[in-house]
Amino acid sequence: MNMRSRFVLALRALVVLPLLASAIAAPGALGAPLDQTETTAHVADPKGNPLRMWYTNPVSDWENQALVQGNGTTGLMAFGNPGRDRLHFNEKTLWRGGPAQGRTYLGGNKATAITPQQLNDYRLALDNKSTNVFGLPPTGVGGANQQLTSLMFGNTGGMGMYQDFGDLYLDFGATGITDATASNYVRDLDMSTAVSTVEFDHDGVHYRREYFVSYPDQVAVVRLSASEPGKLTFTTSTAAASGLTTTATADPNEKRITLAGQVNDNQMRAEMQLKLQNEGGTVSSSDGRTLTVNAADTVTLVYSTGTNYKNDYPTYRGEDPHDKITQRVDSAIASGYGALRDRHLADYQELFSRVKFDVGATVPDIPTDQLMRNYRTGSHDLAVDQMAYQFGRYLSIAGSRDGDLPTNLCGLWMIGSAGAFWGADYHFNVNVQMNYWPAMITNLAETQVPFNEFVKSLVVPGRLTAERSAAVKTEDFASAPLGTGKGFLINTQVNPFGHTAPIGSQEYGWNIGGSSWVMQNLYDYYLFTGDETFLRDTAYPMLKEMAAFWDEYLWYSPYQKRLTVAPGVSAEQGPTAVGTTYDQSLVWELYRMAIEASEKLGVDADLRAVWQDKQSQLDPILIGEQGQVKEWFEETSLGKAQAGDLPEVGIWNFGAGGSANQGSVHRHTSQLVGLFPGTLISKDTPEWMDAAIKSLEQRSLNGTGWSKAMKINMYARTGRAEDTYSMVRAMLAGNRNGLMDNLLDSHPPFQIDGNFGLTAGMTEMLVQSQLGYTQFLPALPSAWKDGNVDGLVARGNFVLGMEWADGAATEFRVTARNGGTFVGEYPGIARTVVKDADGNLVAAKANGSDKISFDTTEGQTYTIAFEPVGVGFANVSWHVDRAETVGELTSSAAKQVRQHIAQAQRLAESPASNRAVIVQLDDAARKGRASAELVKALDALAATFR
Repeated sequence: MNMRSRFVLALRALVVLPLLASAIAAPGALGAPLDQTETTAHVADPKGNPLRMWYTNPVSDWENQALVQGNGTTGLMAFGNPGRDRLHFNEKTLWRGGPAQGRTYLGGNKATAITPQQLNDYRLALDNKSTNVFGLPPTGVGGANQQLTSLMFGNTGGMGMYQDFGDLYLDFGATGITDATASNYVRDLDMSTAVSTVEFDHDGVHYRREYFVSYPDQVAVVRLSASEPGKLTFTTSTAAASGLTTTATADPNEKRITLAGQVNDNQMRAEMQLKLQNEGGTVSSSDGRTLTVNAADTVTLVYSTGTNYKNDYPTYRGEDPHDKITQRVDSAIASGYGALRDRHLADYQELFSRVKFDVGATVPDIPTDQLMRNYRTGSHDLAVDQMAYQFGRYLSIAGSRDGDLPTNLCGLWMIGSAGAFWGADYHFNVNVQMNYWPAMITNLAETQVPFNEFVKSLVVPGRLTAERSAAVKTEDFASAPLGTGKGFLINTQVNPFGHTAPIGSQEYGWNIGGSSWVMQNLYDYYLFTGDETFLRDTAYPMLKEMAAFWDEYLWYSPYQKRLTVAPGVSAEQGPTAVGTTYDQSLVWELYRMAIEASEKLGVDADLRAVWQDKQSQLDPILIGEQGQVKEWFEETSLGKAQAGDLPEVGIWNFGAGGSANQGSVHRHTSQLVGLFPGTLISKDTPEWMDAAIKSLEQRSLNGTGWSKAMKINMYARTGRAEDTYSMVRAMLAGNRNGLMDNLLDSHPPFQIDGNFGLTAGMTEMLVQSQLGYTQFLPALPSAWKDGNVDGLVARGNFVLGMEWADGAATEFRVTARNGGTFVGEYPGIARTVVKDADGNLVAAKANGSDKISFDTTEGQTYTIAFEPVGVGFANVSWHVDRAETVGELTSSAAKQVRQHIAQAQRLAESPASNRAVIVQLDDAARKGRASAELVKALDALAATFR
């Protein structure tokens, strides 16, 4: 086939394919007529929505099957039973613990502070290697753990836990509808709209239920409809969860049910109001607690939740929620279903649609639970990759919105006692940080705002913890302006009432680096957005306080001959020790951020010099006998340690948690926080990187759901694409140690951090920017050989698009939200063409063959184009651009060459002779003879017409 024939076929494809695509996308097109779609919506369309999760049975196991929905405050899980639907609702601020009648609440802190002398004596004992490798025996009276918990742990109580709220029931029993008599059943969740539906047939009637939770209107919305009028008859009732004392009242005239009361533990006021609007039929109440709708055509129900919680130290109480909730539901009903849905979609889709993630999947034609079961048995459908990726973003929007608390261990969705879910609290030794790893990089900065504000609110109570548990005192801790204190500590278990004290057992309770770690999230908010007001007024003052804490708290170890964090614990395993790699790395990163921020703001040069000196003495990364990153200074090989003249011993409490680890090694990889999310270990520190890889290999592919997610992010930083993707597959196939049928992550039990960590890790495979420049496709696996993504964000506030084929990049796009110099790295990127949105060539400076930089203008988009594969007009046009970019052709010569190429292309698409095409290409070659590569490309194209 000659070039002319290929062009004719290509032109036909350009005309036909868009027509086919529009036909496929149109409702009812190439399938059922539009007026029949209501009765066939539950039939899977293989050409349909790649982000639709769908199932053919109601929910029987909520952790594994429920489809969660929310607006950052109110949660919804619809069970979808045809005969008696259960709508479970949660409220994020509903908690036990904190201030309460009869409770002296001190944020869990010690009633009296540890003294500097007590702390110094304890440190010296831990550093003495005369009788024990870790200085003191771990257990027993006077042992390392007993001293830690008695000297430094909180002992005043009030931690509490997240509190479940209740259920709405819609009972259709009077109509004869049962789960057994319903047919053609399907329930689904469309991630592109955050709307879920339940559809089924009964006695010749098609029923549809639609559910969404609106952020703009702060209500959950349920829409009931049937294919025939007068077919909706049901009774609505409520039930409160254990731990609450509530009263339900129904008013049929206002068509309202109010469930109001308080938390038994702390007397927090809590309320849920439901209001409905029926079209046709009647509404009544037989008992003053329930509402019965009879023979309606359609019904819209809205509900909202609230408490009198207010994040205001030390009382944490505000106004009774009744009036606010009443206003919400009244306003929502007055707006009408259509307006509610439109506002919801406008809000949600503006956020969700920012990112496109396509790695070559096709839409599956089987239910999602079957898709997941198939994946676990080796059928690795890329549709699972794409759905799981976007599900993490969906949960970010549903779970974390401005004006409320951040997501907890369960996001905001839970049924039963939080005791089964680690309290569903805020764990600051990886979990809550992981909840926000995808926020910035996947273009959802707004969803991190609640976390920023929450962490800031912990400064005051955290200052008290720093005094009571670490002997570092801020005078007037409650009133000292931000940035003037001596630091704040946030240990592992945190509630919304300023509980920052260490509690529980030694290996997980003590987390002195928690506040330093979380500052990485907040500093990243600045790095990604470039918001200097946030840096100056919030992030830097907090960094400055934490640097002041470490300036005072760090201790020179005579044995280790370096500044250390003492005492310390490597999260959730091993002994109490001096200078764990976990702690040393977090402090190093804290100083890095404080130093960089002070330089950016041009302040505190004297303090910066102190911080640089302290940082240089931390020596955080040490390599063991097996080439691994040591977790403890005394570690020799995996699970073994030695010190002084003592023999090597097994590390006490190594692999703590047993079966919870899903393997013989621990689920936490805390010694590698300098690899991810930190910057200590990188491709620029090859010896440390090799050691980190060895440690990851020792940890294996096993682990709990969130643990696998953590290792995915760490592996991505190594650049080992296939190893990283092996971890991705292990998590996707993990079931109760990964993703369940509803795509929620399981530890077990359900624990939402893994969903966020997975999305972040998959993004890290495609883009990284922690080293001060953008790395494109740093860990692209062979399974994703063809793909394109749009909307990811690099530090510097650069929004990125990437396309690749057969594992090689074809085009990158960069939108500079803030302007500035863009620096990008990818193999061979120096041999590309950069253009702005108007098609003008942009001068790019090469730094070797794999890195370029160019200046950008705020709001402008730039395209980085690689040489098109194969012989053709696209290829020769690229060569002209390239020749002009590198100065081989003047602008005027390049213009003449382009004119000849354009004329040749027009001739090739016309009935003109091949000879006429060749003449134009030969003329182009003569005009472009200064570029040997261009001439070669033109000759190759001309040969196809000979």
